[in-house]
Amino acid sequence: MKQKLYNKLKFFTSKQEFSTIIILLLMLVGMSLLQNGFFTRRVIVSNINAFLPLILLSMGQAIVIVSGGLDMSCGNAMALMLCAMTKIMKADSPYTGVIAILVCILLSLAVGLANGFLVGYLRLPAIIATYATSYIWLGLALFITPTPGGEIVNWFKIFYDFSAVKGCAQWIKTIGSVLAPSVIMILLACTIWFFIGKKKLGRYIYAVGSHDDNAYYSGISTTKVHIKAYVINSLFIMMAALYFAGQNGAGSANIGETLTLQTVAAAVVGGVALSGGKGNVFMAIVGAIIMSLVSKIIYYINVPSAWQSFVSGVIIIIAISASAIYSYAEKRNLLREVN
Repeated sequence: MKQKLYNKLKFFTSKQEFSTIIILLLMLVGMSLLQNGFFTRRVIVSNINAFLPLILLSMGQAIVIVSGGLDMSCGNAMALMLCAMTKIMKADSPYTGVIAILVCILLSLAVGLANGFLVGYLRLPAIIATYATSYIWLGLALFITPTPGGEIVNWFKIFYDFSAVKGCAQWIKTIGSVLAPSVIMILLACTIWFFIGKKKLGRYIYAVGSHDDNAYYSGISTTKVHIKAYVINSLFIMMAALYFAGQNGAGSANIGETLTLQTVAAAVVGGVALSGGKGNVFMAIVGAIIMSLVSKIIYYINVPSAWQSFVSGVIIIIAISASAIYSYAEKRNLLREVN
């Protein structure tokens, strides 16, 4: 019995995810010392609300990376959807919210198909193709909303806070007192990937990311897999845009610029290999939380603004290095077992 428990513990500690979880726990302990009431429900919900956009975008980014791609346009794509929705909606016309959601769905599909077509069908390098489309999405967002502005209908706040919606049914407010909309969105995102991961498409995404040519010669349509991975990614981007609209009540073309690189870092910190085919998409959530906590820790320890970017970069490098060391150790252990 003890030997079995030891073997299981050894197996878990040898996994790359172990270092990520340790880093998260250390950061949570640090934040609990820096911020009073850090583990109270009010603060937890407030933090989840603040972390949600990065969590959703990081999950989508992780799926694309696992498939062997990369999305350098996710932040600007979210901004485009946000600007389009807040431009369409009129506060005194509730039905415009429905039109805005339909437009957001169409934009989401267009973004996913465009990136997937360039990477999967035309075989352009993912980093170049999506970096180019990021400027297209940014240009369109600036055309729609040159300066921050726009509005939303009242019921659209349901994506952020149930209690903020006038005339909201009591049973919905009751749900909101237990589960915040941000928590529901995370659960929904996890459910979507859980079912996709269990299906043939989930296995194909990992197979194509591991070795595109081998997957192709095995009868897998690698082009379709790449396109589907980007479309799934755009679904998570759309969810983030809906949340942002409900939270801010207005749109800005520049709101997603800083998020794109953070999603890549969050996925890597979560143990997703940039080479593709390896990693747990759910761990991107942990990576996103770590990335978000970095900013909070820097704020609470009163790092001068001139040094904030530097300190943030150092902390992220340490987190990524820890994951890389565990990945290297895991490979060495596998080689020893083979030999």
